[in-house]
Amino acid sequence: MAAEHIEHVERIFDNALGQLFARALVAIARADDQIGLEVGLRLHERIERRIGPVALDDLLLAEPLEPHRLAESLRVSSAPFRNASIHPGELAVMIITDGIAVVRAKGYVSEAEAHVIVRFAAALGCSLDEVRARCSRVAPWLGTML
Repeated sequence: MAAEHIEHVERIFDNALGQLFARALVAIARADDQIGLEVGLRLHERIERRIGPVALDDLLLAEPLEPHRLAESLRVSSAPFRNASIHPGELAVMIITDGIAVVRAKGYVSEAEAHVIVRFAAALGCSLDEVRARCSRVAPWLGTML
């Protein structure tokens, strides 16, 4: 992954992909079965930063997103004759960085949350070493949990 290019992707303009990204962040936030106020606020802020205004209540009520479904949807959108808006590696980086930022709002990242982040990143084609390297930039201690 070209980190310098990936760092600059700020927005997801494809509405369907944006909703999937938001549902992935919700899945990460829910990994330890609780979304407290701090995490909820950070979740809302990160989702709006990436996709624009969103009704968080609707996302929380949506069916939980499995990592393989996200990857499958992205593969379909990048099929021949379709214009893929975001490379899977770029989306994986967004999920890793935003997922960590969301769950760190409560002061720590649980093992369950770290596991879900890895599952989403792996489904999008990131190796465990790539995930560890990415985590080392935003949460150096997290790499020891992976």
